[in-house]
Amino acid sequence: MSSTIKNNKALIFLVVVLLLSNVGLLLYFLVWKKPGSRQWGGKKGDFSIVDFMKKEVGFNEEQTKQFKELHEKNRDSLKVLGDNIRNTKNELYKLLQQANTPDSMVNRAAEQLAQNQKSMELTMFRHIQRVRAICDSQQQVKLDSLVSRMNNRSPWYRRGGSSRSDGEKRQN
Repeated sequence: MSSTIKNNKALIFLVVVLLLSNVGLLLYFLVWKKPGSRQWGGKKGDFSIVDFMKKEVGFNEEQTKQFKELHEKNRDSLKVLGDNIRNTKNELYKLLQQANTPDSMVNRAAEQLAQNQKSMELTMFRHIQRVRAICDSQQQVKLDSLVSRMNNRSPWYRRGGSSRSDGEKRQN
């Protein structure tokens, strides 16, 4: 009989520990950890490049105002270029639907796509050059480092997807 009581006490103790750990975990997710919080801003979609640059590069109020103006102008021109790239890609891949498409048509579409992509890259380069011009020497070092980190990220990371690990990169 005493072994049954010991077993019951052990089971009761185990149930209490599990119950407390479940309640603790529930409190952690509901109270202390804010759902949807992200490093920059709040929920997904709340990201502000202006706030990010102010924090990362250390812009003062005047520089923040200048950057915001530069960013708005650049965003508009990149939107037009992005639309051109998307349309050119669509035209290129529509050629798949045609039987016996001559290589000259495919090459012409690919060259137009490359020209649009070149325009986008040059626009972005000039934008960063203008942003760099509003920075002091210490901020320029921070901006250069930020640009380098951005350019070295995988395309999967930039789009919010999961990036491959170093092992996966070596295998492919």
